[in-house]
Amino acid sequence: MEAVKIAFRRLAKLYHPDMNPEDKNRFEIILKAYETLSDQSLRKTYDYKLNYFETTQKYVSEKKTATTKTWSFDEKELKRRQYYNEYIKKHAKQASEYAAETESAKPYNEFKYILFATPLAVILFLLIMNVASRDRAEVINSNLLQTKKDTLYTKPKP
Repeated sequence: MEAVKIAFRRLAKLYHPDMNPEDKNRFEIILKAYETLSDQSLRKTYDYKLNYFETTQKYVSEKKTATTKTWSFDEKELKRRQYYNEYIKKHAKQASEYAAETESAKPYNEFKYILFATPLAVILFLLIMNVASRDRAEVINSNLLQTKKDTLYTKPKP
């Protein structure tokens, strides 16, 4: 804190508007900096913003040079990455071969079976309904005939 006071007083003497009337803005900037650095809460805010600005600038500069790789790996990490690249390539190749085999191994079209099975199911349904309705009609007719016979041959009681 003492170093900030000493630096402020030295700069204030140099750039005070009475001593340097052309550069009033510079004195205002120095005064604002001293106020910021002397107040603890303002100083923490300033440090946070400064750190944020530096990290974003570093990120932007790294993003601009994304074509040139600047990172490095240790040997263990490099071996791990090579293993996984080979593993992924091997299994991707196997998966593509399997997909090609299954595509070429299908000698039929699924729709062919759907188109064949649907009319067959409808015919079976109609046949079952027809048989069921005949049996029911026979039962109803036999019941009617039986009741007619009973009513015809019964003698009315006097």
